[in-house]
Amino acid sequence: MSIGQNVSPESVRACSGAVVAWLGDTAAAIIFALALTRLLAPIVAETGRDDAAIWILLLVAAATLRGLAQAGAMMTGLRHGMAIADAARARLAPALIASAAGRGRLAGEDAELIVAGVDRIELYVARFLPLRRAAMLSPLLVALAAFPASWVAAAILLATLIPFAIGMALAGGAAHRASEDQLGALSRLGGLFVDRVRALPLILSCGAEDRVTRHIGVAAQDLATRTLGVLRVAFVSSAILEFFSALAVALVAVYCGFSLLGLLPFAAPERLDFARAFFVLALAPEFYVGMRRLAAAYHEKQQGVAAHSDIEFG
Repeated sequence: MSIGQNVSPESVRACSGAVVAWLGDTAAAIIFALALTRLLAPIVAETGRDDAAIWILLLVAAATLRGLAQAGAMMTGLRHGMAIADAARARLAPALIASAAGRGRLAGEDAELIVAGVDRIELYVARFLPLRRAAMLSPLLVALAAFPASWVAAAILLATLIPFAIGMALAGGAAHRASEDQLGALSRLGGLFVDRVRALPLILSCGAEDRVTRHIGVAAQDLATRTLGVLRVAFVSSAILEFFSALAVALVAVYCGFSLLGLLPFAAPERLDFARAFFVLALAPEFYVGMRRLAAAYHEKQQGVAAHSDIEFG
């Protein structure tokens, strides 16, 4: 069963609406940086300005728009994810009940798959899918906005994407394998626990409490070990993202600072003033915001894909 199978047009529009909302947040961040630059540049230059109130209002409006865009993206994404989850449960429960005798799985494993497994797919669809599409476009929007102020700074930001993409691809492969192992261990533990609870009177009558306790303990320890493996990979991928994010901001800051001071070790490729330099510096942290959000939801992606594979082949 495909993740997007039997999904209503309304839910598809909700997913597209979430992408548009995330991109709207990026656009509002660009407006916020522009308003802040226009507000502070005259103060630094010690010149008066009659339109300061307009830029303050624009600053407040951009901040408000960011909050509304983020809330709207989450709400529309969750609506899309809930539609996917409802369709998946409606198809999955009858299929598992009809094939229970021939698959050799514990009833608890099927119950865990219907409840928790579909929940993982819901979070994957609600958060990761819209963020993945938005993260492909938001850095380009930020670089495009920075280009008129400093094409060199825009090029620096785009250049840091290449090693970042390579590092995240390597970390993503390891995360996929670790997440599949963790989900399998979680399914086994849930199935074992439910099955032993159902057979509890028989276990007590046979005096097998110690043996059953050891079995559950081994399964729980296996799950804990595999969960630590997932967390280890998650920390590595987060470190890669933070490193390149900090590197991009630092390179832009060094270039702008040296350019303003006339200390570049080569001929200046462009002329920068304070307003342009401040604008690109204000935009530099926003360049990786979309990918930060994507990285925060990456674990949900791995859990969702692993759950979907389990639904297809379980």
